[in-house]
Amino acid sequence: MKVLYTHRTQGLGAEGAHIQGMYEAFAELGHNTAMHCLPGCNPSERSTARTGASGNANIAAGGSLLKKIYWTIAEIAPQILFEVFELAYNVPLVAHFAWRCLQFKPDLVYERYSLNTFAPTLVCRLFGIKHVLEINDSVVIERSRPLKLKGVSAFLEGFCLRRSDLAITITEEFRRQLLDRFGAALEKILVLTNAVSHQRFNRRFERERIRQQLGLAEARVIGSTGQFLEWHGLQDLVGQLGPVAQKFDLHFLFVGDGPARKDICARAQALGVEDRVHFTGMLPIDAVPDYLSVLDIAVIPKAAAHASPMKLIEYMAMGVPIVAPDMPSIRAALSDNSLGRIFPAGDMVQMKQAVLDVLRDPKAAAETGRRAREYVFDHLTWDSHAREVLAAVGLTESALSHAGSAL
Repeated sequence: MKVLYTHRTQGLGAEGAHIQGMYEAFAELGHNTAMHCLPGCNPSERSTARTGASGNANIAAGGSLLKKIYWTIAEIAPQILFEVFELAYNVPLVAHFAWRCLQFKPDLVYERYSLNTFAPTLVCRLFGIKHVLEINDSVVIERSRPLKLKGVSAFLEGFCLRRSDLAITITEEFRRQLLDRFGAALEKILVLTNAVSHQRFNRRFERERIRQQLGLAEARVIGSTGQFLEWHGLQDLVGQLGPVAQKFDLHFLFVGDGPARKDICARAQALGVEDRVHFTGMLPIDAVPDYLSVLDIAVIPKAAAHASPMKLIEYMAMGVPIVAPDMPSIRAALSDNSLGRIFPAGDMVQMKQAVLDVLRDPKAAAETGRRAREYVFDHLTWDSHAREVLAAVGLTESALSHAGSAL
């Protein structure tokens, strides 16, 4: 079977891991896969990019002139102009995507949906191709860049949902919000939480080498991963635990980078612990597990209500003890404290206490981490998600064989 994966994102960070995970999963199941995206935005092509001596990699650098123009507009254009640009992009995209489908002749188009992008939906309807819409961004959620043409975006999102064969989202809360807004348009929404790759997370890791490299050989390391934003609450993590960092020999390792870095560093400096805060910068996807192996405790201070944090599943896959807020999507993964330590959402004092409790009982923490890792590889892998998607749209091998014999 042929699967064409399409997206209109940078393919960085958690979204890149999600894209690469599902794309590789279809291939690992034996299907012929191809990716359609902007030049330079295929995470599979750069997942093993070389890193410098510090372990950093500027994976957004380079790429085509088209990509540079697109992301420059995304960064500096007023929001309404950016949305007009998104809408206009569908004109060349229809032609380009149609030509790609004519060349590749996919049995399934799997699309990571982006707001104001409707060209793949049109082409799939025109050619009669099965179409799966994975929804991670929507008009129904609070966005860091509020929409100016929200009515237009909502109309187009409803159009795409009505005409897709299957919609996928990552949490029950996100599903509920979509049903509240587009209930009449949706007959089926499949909830598939984030997952991990067997290939990247079931191997030997470079823990000791990286600890030596970062000067953390004997330290107790707590931290997080991602493209850090203010609402992630990492400045509060440093604010709460910075005052006891010397007592417990704590160091903070942030695997990634982002706009919140300035505030995190300012908080650390105010507390006199700036020498205990370490950032890796953005890393190639394949390198992330090696840096996560350095952590003694992984902390999620805050999370969005609609989200299924990719980092949570990755921490579980690494067997790292976890401290996370009490939210439905977190509980769904951690099974009510049995696979990690849950604290009352928004209570940073209780977050601190949870971290200290884990530090004081490393044996129990290690056992919790072991159970979490086992649970992930039994239930939350990309290949199991890919099988569920294919079954939901009727593209099992037996169904394809029957269709072929009927022609």
